[in-house]
Amino acid sequence: MNEGFTPYRRNVEFYKTEDAPIAPLIDKLSFIENKKQWGYKFRFGLFEIGEEDYKLIEAEMIKDRPTKTTSI
Repeated sequence: MNEGFTPYRRNVEFYKTEDAPIAPLIDKLSFIENKKQWGYKFRFGLFEIGEEDYKLIEAEMIKDRPTKTTSI
């Protein structure tokens, strides 16, 4: 490190979340191809989910989200 070093940081806002059961979401999530073996998708590590699925999961986990959001 030298005097000209400036670390890169993002402003992050955390929300209080609660656990959300997966069972009611299985039929609604598009990234789960086989609804009877829904856990299979999670066996292979990271994968990308679409915005619609993200918002569905977010709505279940964050019940009292503030109306003002901060984009990163």
